[in-house]
Amino acid sequence: MYFTNALIASFSLAALVSAGPLVERRAAFTLQNGKDAQALNAKFKGLSASSPCTDGENACINGAFAQCANGKFVTTPCAGGLTCVALPLVNSKGTSITCDTEADAKTRIAASGATGGLFGRDLEERAEFTLANGQDAQALNAKFQTLSASSSCTDGENACVNGAFAQCVGGQFQTTPCAGATQCFALPLVNSRGTSLTCDTQADAEARIAQTGATGGLNGKRSLEARAATAPPACAAKGKRSDRLTRRSESGIAKRIAQNDLGAVAQSWQDLCLKSGGDTQTGDPCVQLAGINGINALLANSDPCAQQDNADAMIDFAKSNGVTNKDALIANAVSYAKHPRNALNIDGTVPSTPFCQKAPKNAELKGVTRAQLDGVNPGLFGSPALGVFAFARTCPFGKTPDVSTCSCK
Repeated sequence: MYFTNALIASFSLAALVSAGPLVERRAAFTLQNGKDAQALNAKFKGLSASSPCTDGENACINGAFAQCANGKFVTTPCAGGLTCVALPLVNSKGTSITCDTEADAKTRIAASGATGGLFGRDLEERAEFTLANGQDAQALNAKFQTLSASSSCTDGENACVNGAFAQCVGGQFQTTPCAGATQCFALPLVNSRGTSLTCDTQADAEARIAQTGATGGLNGKRSLEARAATAPPACAAKGKRSDRLTRRSESGIAKRIAQNDLGAVAQSWQDLCLKSGGDTQTGDPCVQLAGINGINALLANSDPCAQQDNADAMIDFAKSNGVTNKDALIANAVSYAKHPRNALNIDGTVPSTPFCQKAPKNAELKGVTRAQLDGVNPGLFGSPALGVFAFARTCPFGKTPDVSTCSCK
């Protein structure tokens, strides 16, 4: 039951990532779906791992996907930069619980016509100080990038130094590392003038700054960097279709390139895994490597090596004791490693997704390269987490960029 329900939640993600966030004509159920998603997100804020639950119930707890088993929530963390949220379905009535970036989740809820962000309680109109708060936070983050633990400071001054919270004592910064995958950032206050320093994920920090209307990411530089990034001339002929897509994106029509087969990708692994004869309990490989880590790694903002790491884990399982369909599982893992990722519009362009630049663990993945979706800019690469940069900065492990042919050799 656990495998089935968890994968259903993951398949809902596949359906969501394949659908663009904008719909020209809203169906009768669309607005209600958005409001229902907001209500669930508000409910989830009050849950903890010890909250009572009903077997089979799904929820989000502290940003992790949670499923109730034997009257207790069992949580599975989302991949880096993602958080668990309730989202409105696009083609039918209802909602889905899945891992996504907070910024994208808010976009999808807003596309339903529901106002008020994730929880239905955000300010519908920006206060007069909101934009200034966002810009002030960007300025602080830019300043913090120049600091080190040995930088001069004034007693009582707070800052972020190398991702840690820092306070000046006796003319010297004393640092306290943030927990888990979080870092120290300056963030804009919501209800009053000013900023705050706190530990947060980079994706959430960027989303909070973007909500103020400030452009350019954490430090205000990303927009300039994206516009300054130049594709090699040899990539121009390959980028004609992406140029048209970029113009549409700037007009607010296209925000992403997504694919509708992610559910099938996850299902193909689970089907082979469940009949493998191996240990399908430890680590939940039939679900974890398919509909959770598997799909998360195919999202545009995932770590460049997340997909390869998941394929390596698939092959590790294929080679484990008791497995009777090893060859089929390995072939599936290799096919998965080649699968393209979704792509997002970043400051007016839809870049290709960055390649992993480390060697795979298993020999079967040596030389395997992830494909790129038709329509992305072949001369620019990037993600919301990494920004946009020229083709010459990324190639698959073991290859080098050739700007004269816009290819990796």
